[in-house]
Amino acid sequence: MRKRLEILLAGRAREELKALEALLCSQGDIQVITRLMVNGHVDVLEDISPLPDALVLMVGEYHWEAELMALCERPASQRPPLLVVGPKGNVELIRLAMRAGARDFFSPPIDDSEIIQFLRELARDRQMEPDSVARTTAVINAKGGSGASLVAANLAHRLARQECATVLVDMDVQFGSLPLYFNLVPDHGLVRALESADSLDGLALEAYLQRHDSGLGLLASSPGDHLGVGEVPETRVEQLMQVLSGINDEVVVDLPRWLNGANACVLEHADRVLMVMQQSVAHLHDAQRLRDVLVHELRISPTRISVVVNRYDRKHDVDLGSIGDALPGLSLHTLPNDFKRASHSINMGSPLHDFAPKAPLTRQLKSLVEALEQPSPGHYPARKRSLLGWALPRRH
Repeated sequence: MRKRLEILLAGRAREELKALEALLCSQGDIQVITRLMVNGHVDVLEDISPLPDALVLMVGEYHWEAELMALCERPASQRPPLLVVGPKGNVELIRLAMRAGARDFFSPPIDDSEIIQFLRELARDRQMEPDSVARTTAVINAKGGSGASLVAANLAHRLARQECATVLVDMDVQFGSLPLYFNLVPDHGLVRALESADSLDGLALEAYLQRHDSGLGLLASSPGDHLGVGEVPETRVEQLMQVLSGINDEVVVDLPRWLNGANACVLEHADRVLMVMQQSVAHLHDAQRLRDVLVHELRISPTRISVVVNRYDRKHDVDLGSIGDALPGLSLHTLPNDFKRASHSINMGSPLHDFAPKAPLTRQLKSLVEALEQPSPGHYPARKRSLLGWALPRRH
């Protein structure tokens, strides 16, 4: 028996909610749950489990900013498709609604046919959703040369060895080096995959991946690819990430340090972001700036961000206490200084687990993977994402 489409209808105006509820319920395959927002309550999805198939949020002159910000603070994969109904002419309201993931914005009086079309599209998209969704980890340097590629490569390799279907994406289309970490040479790689992203499926994507002996899939630019930083289309990145997410358990993305629209798209959709730095005032300064961009401009919750202090020395003047004070609210992890083994591992094209399985750096990378498996306070568990970027509970 086909499950009825479940809509959560929320707002503060009782009579308007009733009128819209009647319209929604007139559709035979729609189940509507109405939530009247009262007093200072602003998180419309609080205590809602499982998430609905879609959220229709009616906002008024007041409280709209707090209500939409509460949605922004959730990972994109933890929000249902959103339709916002609100007053005309408020540009800031519309902008924030789009940032919260709104698929459309209507103002009263509502056109019945538009609402019905919105619901029909949801029903069609639900039929196309993949059976599972990957957890996405974005890794980025706080300052150049901090070791993000080393972390991303060995994190992905460790996950693949745990029999998780894992793909590693090198988003640096100009100077990506991840193939060297595995002694692989991409043929038809990332740039070609982006060019075909609107027609890719899981089977076709295999032609662009390089496979390591561990089973890890690598997607990186080919040596002959030529693409400028500003030429990476955000919509194609979104489409590619959806395909990768639908056919893997884990997606690890090594991001270059510049934040264009394509890289911001990956960060906004990541379930966790690892910011890699080293112990210096310059690294700490850049880490603070990057944190501000992630939290205040991209609206990524601090609970989704972790700091990895690479080449850690407990006797260093810039100690963990100083880093924690400068980056409040972010979880901290450390990796020991083992430059010789790390460099030799890259030169040999052999991940650390294969090259030096008992080395302290290798063991600490394993501990990092285990630590990341534990959800942080306020972290939302991985959910099932559809082609719209919305979520349903993961089935085990």
